Amino acid sequence: MVLSSIITFFSAPLEFIYWIKWILAYAALRIYSFFQKGRFDLYDIHALGDPVKLGYVVPQIEKELESPFPESHLQDSADEVLFYGVNSKSECLLVRIARGLNQVADAWIYLKLANGKTYNLTETMGYQQTSDGRTFSSGKLQMHYLSPMRRWRIFFCGMLRETSDNKADEEVVFVKFVFLWKASSDVYDFTMDTNPEGFASAIARAEWKVPFLPPVQKLTGALNLYAQTGVVTGTVSVNDESDYELYLFGEKIRSLGKSSNIVGCQFTNVLGSIPSSGLSFQLTNVSAPYSFKNLPFGFVVETDGNLEPLKELDINIEPFSGKKSRGSFNVNFSTGEHYELSGRIEEPIVFYSGQGWSGYLDLSFIEFKVKNRKGYGLILSG
Repeated sequence: MVLSSIITFFSAPLEFIYWIKWILAYAALRIYSFFQKGRFDLYDIHALGDPVKLGYVVPQIEKELESPFPESHLQDSADEVLFYGVNSKSECLLVRIARGLNQVADAWIYLKLANGKTYNLTETMGYQQTSDGRTFSSGKLQMHYLSPMRRWRIFFCGMLRETSDNKADEEVVFVKFVFLWKASSDVYDFTMDTNPEGFASAIARAEWKVPFLPPVQKLTGALNLYAQTGVVTGTVSVNDESDYELYLFGEKIRSLGKSSNIVGCQFTNVLGSIPSSGLSFQLTNVSAPYSFKNLPFGFVVETDGNLEPLKELDINIEPFSGKKSRGSFNVNFSTGEHYELSGRIEEPIVFYSGQGWSGYLDLSFIEFKVKNRKGYGLILSG
């Protein structure tokens, strides 16, 4: 009884400070949203006579956002594009290019086939090829848009490390793949399609460098991202054998955030899709020093195609032991509708990023169930 009273006595001032910070952060977010025009609010079916707003002509802003940015942007900001896809055969693809200064670029490739074999690059740092203004490249990997926000082409022809299902055998093989990504949802803008209450809570939980000045600009600078779900179709050939066809459900993520605002960030990102129902999601929990703590953001594309911003998120991953190659995890999240997800997670593969942001990232393939339907995806953490 006495101990409880003492705890209450000392925690009351902290609770009061938290709510003051929450009110300031919430007000700042609302003001920012009021004055900031959505960069993807471009279409209006009632704008008769306007081919851009009716969707007959691609808006210039979409071309600019989907194209590689100039060197001046790379001085202090990221310029990367990532695609991933999964299917019911436990097949998976993740490709990423992050551009840097002096024509340097990072490339990630993770390819998992139905036979259990995985493929990834032996060296992630490469150089960009001469760009036509719409192509991202690093070494032998190239990605470019055919139509901004709608269709992209992904191409690779080179050597990859092949690892067997039991991870006992490894060899370097020649791999060629060509994929076409097609959008299947609206664009989710992380800087605008926000959850004000959840964002305010995350900002209030963090320490602030300047009292009574919520770091909203740091948050929006760090989360200068947008994403779309889509389908990935194409073929893979290993050592010049016959082409193997893949049909995957996944997502495109475009990152343009300020590098200084993501220094020290810690994040866990769950990407998933349920092929049998069409449900897809991106669930991210991220913390950054003096900016936000345990910030939940992301979205769910429901079975009817509606895109709903994430409001609440709780991720629990069982630590790996030396004897087990698989662990378990569960995620509870809400968009207004509550979801419970649980499943198995494979031992991670480690990637290094030197462009856009610096650090290591763990990538793990996952299998899970949501509402008695089986899904597949990836967990990225770093």
